[in-house]
Amino acid sequence: MNHPQIFEIGSIQRTHGVNGELQVSWVNDFYPEEQNLESVFIEIDGIPIPFFITSLRNKGESNSLVHFDDVDSIDAASELVGCKLFLSGEKTKEIEEELYLDDLVGFTLVNQKGIQLGVIQEFEDYSGNAVFFVQNSAGQEFIVPASNDLIISIEEETQTIIMEVSEGLIDLNL
Repeated sequence: MNHPQIFEIGSIQRTHGVNGELQVSWVNDFYPEEQNLESVFIEIDGIPIPFFITSLRNKGESNSLVHFDDVDSIDAASELVGCKLFLSGEKTKEIEEELYLDDLVGFTLVNQKGIQLGVIQEFEDYSGNAVFFVQNSAGQEFIVPASNDLIISIEEETQTIIMEVSEGLIDLNL
């Protein structure tokens, strides 16, 4: 979906109970309680449709149980499973300004010595162990820890990330 005024904030994972409640997984450490959410857009057949929130309660760090107006049965809720949630641009200004690790997919990775290592192909978080999958110019893939502590700088204009990467780490991967 390509609507410049709205931004993805999560997706509906599954139904919860029989009264239309849904489990939502939030993206990029989005915290709905900080946004004071009253409504969201749900993408249905590529079209953003507004839904008003009746109740929202946290379930873990990045999930919530959400109940929407007019979604009052498991059948109605089932139709929304797998759909993405969006917010309008003015409500997501704070979120948009912040860059998250998974936003760095597609960036060129350069080490602290200025040597280009490759392009970040994928970001994965394995139970708190975040990693970048990087592909070098020879087509070989290697894994680099995705830690804010290792990032020296990020240049959004050139889509380049400079990280402290030990030479031995790359040799182990290849």
